[in-house]
Amino acid sequence: LKRYFQQDFIDLPLPTAAMRVAVAASFTLVGVVLQGCSKHSSPSPSPGPSPSPPGPSPPGPSPGPAPGPSYLCSSLDDKCVQCSAACGDRMSLDGAEFLEGVDLTARRLGGCECEICQQGHTVKDGKCQLADSTAPLVFYAYYAKDDEEYAFANQDAASALGVIEYIHREVAGTIACEPKGDRPAQPCKRHYCIDRIHRQKITMYNPKEVYATRKGQFGPWNSFDKAMCNPPEACTKRWEQYGYNVGCMKNTYDPPFNITPLSGGNYYDFPGACPEKDYMSKDKSCIASSPGGQCDNPDGSRNCTWSAEDAGYIMLDELVGITELKRLDGSSTYRDFHDWCTDVSDPSNINPDAISWKGDYPGGEWDKKTTPENPGKKSLPFWDNPGDYDADMARAQALQDLFKKKFPDSPRLPEPVCDY
Repeated sequence: LKRYFQQDFIDLPLPTAAMRVAVAASFTLVGVVLQGCSKHSSPSPSPGPSPSPPGPSPPGPSPGPAPGPSYLCSSLDDKCVQCSAACGDRMSLDGAEFLEGVDLTARRLGGCECEICQQGHTVKDGKCQLADSTAPLVFYAYYAKDDEEYAFANQDAASALGVIEYIHREVAGTIACEPKGDRPAQPCKRHYCIDRIHRQKITMYNPKEVYATRKGQFGPWNSFDKAMCNPPEACTKRWEQYGYNVGCMKNTYDPPFNITPLSGGNYYDFPGACPEKDYMSKDKSCIASSPGGQCDNPDGSRNCTWSAEDAGYIMLDELVGITELKRLDGSSTYRDFHDWCTDVSDPSNINPDAISWKGDYPGGEWDKKTTPENPGKKSLPFWDNPGDYDADMARAQALQDLFKKKFPDSPRLPEPVCDY
């Protein structure tokens, strides 16, 4: 039990981690009781602009882990994050998870091996060993978008905290869905018409040149706009030096949204074919000469560094609590942001500074004049306390909890460390 509570901190807010430490300590006092469980072995343990469209109630309790193959398997290997399905079923006792049976040697002989190791380690002969080069990583990347469908490539994405920070800074409180193509400006919709957070399950295996330069798993990061890497000259030098690597950047200081080194999320970039041109200018010649890093089975070669598997999306309105608010006349709850905005404000005015919001939240979704020193007008509580570490982590956890609620069979993956 101690091992479980001490290992599984990576995607949890600090208060929860502290609680687990306290609970782990308490179990030392009741070890005689736990001896009755001897049939069980000890348990173990996505922002920015999209390529086509521009741009990328308080949190509730976590619904808990989903059933499926065991991935809390430090009883086999303390550096292992996810074990193979052959490791057997799990059973639950008061929220702690146990591998059934105690014959771990037999399980390993029967095909029970580690599939995903902690960052900086790699699977060799079914066990985790310290990596001496880049190694495969599997993690989730999140990005904010509208309802337009497009392929995931040549764009930025983020960790759960990173995408929350992006939306807080760029989207919440800005009522301006700009014209795009044949689509006119749309009043009472968020910036860029963003209404959801999409998630991709990423498998990354960067070229060895990345590790040789900085002894890390990630390479340098660049922003993508309209599916083009910027600035193009710097991007070209990057591909020449490292291959089409996946990069990361730690968003460590961006007041008032994060004001300490702890509070910044990760930003990632994913170079696809012809990253030096925007999505309107890519042609067969460019695609052939600049193939990018996207491939089916990343192997660490310069042109095969990452793959993405669609892992679903959640609606932003449900996350922030708009769909739980009642209409001014009390007749029903709101369908979405547009429904709420048109009920409590002047729907013809897209200037957020001029909108007069009626009802319980005169600041609308979030008053952009809010700072740690100036509380601003009362807004949706989800966005309260910008720059507060615990509040930021609670928002990120709420995002992960909603994904788990919507997709209960999705695996729980550790968030990688941005080591560039």
